[in-house]
Amino acid sequence: MSDYTIQQRRSTLEMFPDELFFELFEYIPLNDLYRAFFGLNTRIDTILKNLSNLFAEWTTNSDDRIINIFSSCINRLVVWRGGHLNLYRFNKLRSLKLALPTIQQCNEIQSSLTLEHLHIESSAISHTITEQLSFLFLTGAFPRLRTCRIDEIQFDQNIFQSKPTLLSLMTRTQHPIKLLSLCPMLMHLRLNLKNNINEFPPLDIHLNLRYLQLGIYSTEINLSSVESILSVTPNLTRFTLDGPCITPPQNKLDICSLASVFTRRLSKLRFVYISLPLSESQSDLKEFENEKELLKKLHPLFNDIVFRPRSYYAPGRLIISSIIDSKTVKSHIN
Repeated sequence: MSDYTIQQRRSTLEMFPDELFFELFEYIPLNDLYRAFFGLNTRIDTILKNLSNLFAEWTTNSDDRIINIFSSCINRLVVWRGGHLNLYRFNKLRSLKLALPTIQQCNEIQSSLTLEHLHIESSAISHTITEQLSFLFLTGAFPRLRTCRIDEIQFDQNIFQSKPTLLSLMTRTQHPIKLLSLCPMLMHLRLNLKNNINEFPPLDIHLNLRYLQLGIYSTEINLSSVESILSVTPNLTRFTLDGPCITPPQNKLDICSLASVFTRRLSKLRFVYISLPLSESQSDLKEFENEKELLKKLHPLFNDIVFRPRSYYAPGRLIISSIIDSKTVKSHIN
């Protein structure tokens, strides 16, 4: 075979259509994309600048040049650094996570961003950030928002708009019933309760919520608070309750009463996971072994009963699940 024939059969980048590069480049990490292809030739640079679905992690100031070059192409952004971000540059941004949020960064989150996914981690200055994000959330700044995670939603404003597109939310609030009425299409809610909730007569039944996770971070939360939420969410199929880390002075969330609420309120329930602290008087594991069968009779979904002994740092816990296999339980919770 002649050298001319071999040269003719060699593949070059110019042989491949633009569509192949558009597909391929979306799977390459942004830093690698920049180092391997940017500046290679005019055609490749043009393709790079017209990408629309790039993922980027902005970790340090050394990433600034790369982020600036591809800002109009980034669809999903995770920020691990402080300082100004100039988010107005990211005109195709649909998913934003601030891992170390600052007030400056949160002030840049405005309605001009057509976000569908928003994740703001907690921070030491969460109170000021909460006020800013609560205002944006309640005044309809994100009309396309589908998933959201923010530390708290405060209903201090009298003006708020419905979130018809929101499907998944992780937050805390003292007004869970009002929050549910604001998000009629919500299917998954992770609600952290750190203060006793402000109860008022229930509004309309929430028909779409299927998965509710309650995290209890206060010993003041009682059965009435939990039932007020479950009373407006009758279509739940999955429910988890993670009780406080310390033993309450009184047993305000006893398992017998919870089982009765499940029976009355949640006829469609298919999965349950409950973790409650045990008092000092309930620390005898041998005694609990005799009570397992009695607890299983409280509700058809109480299939697996585990008594976790107390440690130096935490009280013992009662773990109840509808699924016996621990790996399967974790997959359901997550």
